[in-house]
Amino acid sequence: MIDDLASRAAMTAAAFLILATGVSLLEMSDGNAVRDAAERLAIHLARQLDAIGTMDAEVVFRGGEAPLSLPPALAGSPYRVEVRRADVRVYSPGLLAAAPLRTHVHPFEPIREAYTAEEFEAMDASVLVVDPGHEFLVERTRRWILSAPTFLTFVYLPP
Repeated sequence: MIDDLASRAAMTAAAFLILATGVSLLEMSDGNAVRDAAERLAIHLARQLDAIGTMDAEVVFRGGEAPLSLPPALAGSPYRVEVRRADVRVYSPGLLAAAPLRTHVHPFEPIREAYTAEEFEAMDASVLVVDPGHEFLVERTRRWILSAPTFLTFVYLPP
C-alpha cells in the first residue's frame, strides 16, 4: 500500500500523464482515419469521373448512388466535396484531400446546346459543393464549342 503522500502524488501525476498520452494517441489515430478516408473518397470520385469522361455516349449518373455514392461521414467526421474543373476536393475540419482529374469536368448544368469559348471559360471557374446526403448529377453529353461538337462531362446539382 502507498501510505506516503509524496508517493501518492507521484502515482497520481504518472496516471494523468499516461491518460493524456493515451488520449493524444487516440486523437492522432482518429485524425489519420479521417485523412485516409478523405483521400480514398477524393481518389474514388476522381476515378469515377475520369471513367465517365472517356465515354463517347450521352449518359447521366446520379451522384449519391453507386458508383458515385457518398458516405454519411468520414470516420465519424463531417465533410463536404468540391468538384472543380481539374480536381475533386474533400474537406473535413482541419484537412483537405484532393485528387486530380485526367479528364476535365464542367461544374455547371449544361443548359444550352452551344457555348462560346469565353462563356465556357467563365463558367468553368465555378465550384460545385456537395454535402453528404445530397445528390448530384454527372452528365456526359455532346455540346458545341467553337462550332465543333464534342462530348463533355458536366457535374451539377439537380434542379
